[in-house]
Amino acid sequence: MKNITFKRQFMLSIISVIILSIFFTLAGLVLHIQLINKGVILRAGYYSDLVPGIKQYINKNKDKILNKDFKNKLEKVIPTVGIEYEVVDSAGRLSYGYFKKPIASEVPISKDQTTKINGRINPEIIMSIPIIDNKDLKGMVILKYYIRCSAKNPNFNFIARYSDTFVILSPFVYIILFSIFFGRRFNKKLNVPLTQLMEAAERIRVRDLEFKISYENDNELGKLCKSFEDMRVDLKKSLENQWKMEEERREIVSDVAHDLKTPITIIKGHVEGLLESNKLDKDKLYRYLNLINRNIDRMSNQVQRINLLTKIESETFKLSDSECDLVAYINEKSMDYDVLAQGKKVKFVCNIQDLRSSNDLIKIDTYVLSEILDNLVSNSLRFTKEDGRITLNLKLNSNKVIFSVYDTGCGFSRKDLENVFKKFYEGDESRSKEKGHSGLGLYIVKTLVDKLGGTVKVKNNDEGGAEVKVYIPIKNPNKSA
Repeated sequence: MKNITFKRQFMLSIISVIILSIFFTLAGLVLHIQLINKGVILRAGYYSDLVPGIKQYINKNKDKILNKDFKNKLEKVIPTVGIEYEVVDSAGRLSYGYFKKPIASEVPISKDQTTKINGRINPEIIMSIPIIDNKDLKGMVILKYYIRCSAKNPNFNFIARYSDTFVILSPFVYIILFSIFFGRRFNKKLNVPLTQLMEAAERIRVRDLEFKISYENDNELGKLCKSFEDMRVDLKKSLENQWKMEEERREIVSDVAHDLKTPITIIKGHVEGLLESNKLDKDKLYRYLNLINRNIDRMSNQVQRINLLTKIESETFKLSDSECDLVAYINEKSMDYDVLAQGKKVKFVCNIQDLRSSNDLIKIDTYVLSEILDNLVSNSLRFTKEDGRITLNLKLNSNKVIFSVYDTGCGFSRKDLENVFKKFYEGDESRSKEKGHSGLGLYIVKTLVDKLGGTVKVKNNDEGGAEVKVYIPIKNPNKSA
């Protein structure tokens, strides 16, 4: 069976289910007929066929039937194994009978024979046979029996009464049983390679390639397992070096951030102390100290970006969504950016276009959103000259948010457009006249936008400056509730 394809095995299983179901159904039907012929099982109409003989016996003996001493003789005609009965007089008073529950009330006192049928499947029959003498009603014999198979031995009635139903339903029962049987066998054969493939995928996900797929059958999954094993070997060779380089790179970034942060904090504290001192009033000293302070701020910002980069590249990084009035949030951020722009003698403009029918709250990680906007605006401030203009546009509809930051700076070179989202890319020399920036701004923006499930695009605008456009899908807490 190792070399038989799963398609053929599946077809063989279906054929086996059909053949075995037909065989066992026919065997059960033949057995049922033989048991009926031998009288072991009494067919459904057996007691109905006895009714004419019982009626003839009652009409022959007439009012003798009402005598309690006649009970034994009557029960030789009425088989109490399958028929319950009551003998009542013309007033409906019980003379004698054999029954589990009274049945006389089920039919009216009448000179005419009456029949009452209860139920559709294995119906209950209640029949009254009048006792007539000289055209006068002397009493009635009331019979109760069922139209269903029964056993000659009453102890096996619980099996015989459902034999017809079982014969009818047996094809479906056998199909289900054999389907389960062959399905489990087929499932076991599938589980071996599938389990190995799933375990292999999980181990690769956690960067563990020290394993081997041992399933070697010559079928569809066997070929898939062989291909997966070949891929694992190649992947191990190619990724070992890549993972090693990436780990070293992250360690370097983390170490640089850690080593710089402490001395920067100490130096900045001393500089602020000097700036606040009333005794140092020389202009040149303050000018130098301010220069040192600005550079320390720049180094501190770089450390913060490297720390942010380490955080967002970690596998444990998760978004922390909260409900936010986005229009109010952008207006608040715009006031901060306007202050920064005024400090560089640059005009800042914010345009908001809300196309929604109502100003609903949205769910978003405001820390991540703030980092995206801060990086975009700070980039534009860095490359926009005095008297230039920076425009923040927000377009909001029911499905997504579109941000664009538009400036009148020097724009992107062709090289920039190809590499601007690469880590540590500091830009073309014509655009990167200002030294000391980390080359992480737009890489961080791209990484964070990806975390939000959005996209980011860059281009040069009609005025020659840069334009960065961000698309973020909306999570509406009211709709998700």
